[in-house]
Amino acid sequence: QLANKARTEKEEKLSQAYAISAGVSLEGQQLFQTIHKTIKDCKWQEKNIVVMEEVVIAPPYQVENCKGKEGSALSHVRKIVEKHFRDVESQKVLQQRSQAQQTQKETSSLSS
Repeated sequence: QLANKARTEKEEKLSQAYAISAGVSLEGQQLFQTIHKTIKDCKWQEKNIVVMEEVVIAPPYQVENCKGKEGSALSHVRKIVEKHFRDVESQKVLQQRSQAQQTQKETSSLSS
């Protein structure tokens, strides 16, 4: 079990290193990691993400960049991509809110 975990971590690091060396955007790398959590059968092919040998996601890695034979694999991958970007957006909103609250606290403590 430990050997499997070590092998998996090594594969993930190699995949990440490949993506960085290929010049893949941070968004692309994050999307790849999100997909890989759900579907282990995904890999890089130059700057494209290939999922289950059926779906190819090209930069800029949006839902409309998911190409493949219409069917369950393509629709499943599209749902993962949609959810990934929804989650990223909600994270940004939360960060902006907490920054605004922090700024507000700092401002009010300065004026007291």
